[in-house]
Amino acid sequence: MRLRIAEILLEDRPNDFWRSLKLMGVNEVTGILPRWFADWRNSYEDDPWDYYPLMRYRNMIEDSGFHLTAIEDNPPMQNIIYGTEKRDQEIENVLKMIRNFGRLGIKVWCYNWMAGSGWSRTNTHIPSDNGSYVTGFDSSFIGDDLPKMGRIDSASLWKNLKYFLDEVIPVAEENDVRLAMHPDDPPIPRFRGIDRIMNSIDAYQHLIDLNRSEYNGITLCQGNFTLMTDDLPSVIRHLHDRIYFVHFRDVSGSREKFVETLIGRGKTDMAACMKAYIDTGYSWIMRVDHSPTFPGDHEIIPGYSYAGRIYSIGYIQGLFDSISRGP
Repeated sequence: MRLRIAEILLEDRPNDFWRSLKLMGVNEVTGILPRWFADWRNSYEDDPWDYYPLMRYRNMIEDSGFHLTAIEDNPPMQNIIYGTEKRDQEIENVLKMIRNFGRLGIKVWCYNWMAGSGWSRTNTHIPSDNGSYVTGFDSSFIGDDLPKMGRIDSASLWKNLKYFLDEVIPVAEENDVRLAMHPDDPPIPRFRGIDRIMNSIDAYQHLIDLNRSEYNGITLCQGNFTLMTDDLPSVIRHLHDRIYFVHFRDVSGSREKFVETLIGRGKTDMAACMKAYIDTGYSWIMRVDHSPTFPGDHEIIPGYSYAGRIYSIGYIQGLFDSISRGP
């Protein structure tokens, strides 16, 4: 196994953090769709999933010495998830994006199936060790204030996912782009009064069974998966041939109430997880995620600070080296 860290870039231009990644030996990155304004007129050139803005974004990253391997972002998809009469229009945007990924050499698309709203934390600045701050979730704060698009049940979510995969997977195959489903975050069965489905190991097996193409894959976000199982290394071994993206991180608590932790200080046996990746010959990418904000650090958004992520990358590199080389 070769360790491939593809750290996420959230900036609209190179900065010292990018240069620090290069110094640490990071050569691949995860990107987002370029949603920022093109110039001082505050005007967009095109939708950020169209070829021209994606091409300029890819070129900026590659001119900085990285390869843009994955995109962790998506066009609007709520009509797809809810199965409304507008879903085919949204699917066309997804297909256009995937074709553009193929033209630009972007091999992995990380997406999710969270209806109504995306990943959520109820607390963004919880005091932690030695003056750092972490994010967390506590379901006792969540009510039944429905999202704008209203209710949807789990059966409908599965039906709509099947429709989506059958429409998109053939285009992904043609363009050599792997789909990597991110789990519900937090991985609870209901959120804000509506069902969610990607929150168990059985759900991920069902995802694979919905469409047997090898391009139908998984983002194994360890912070979510470790809240679904007491034996994450076994899950890695079971699902290994469909894992195309790993968020190598940790949490403490339960799926109903948890906090992010500094890598290596949560509930997960990180060494056993890394050994599982090594033993199964994992060949795709990893990144860090939801790291603490250190004193004096700079954060883009809570959980995405610079020093915390650099520390976590060093931890992953050291863990990989120690296990792969053996005693």
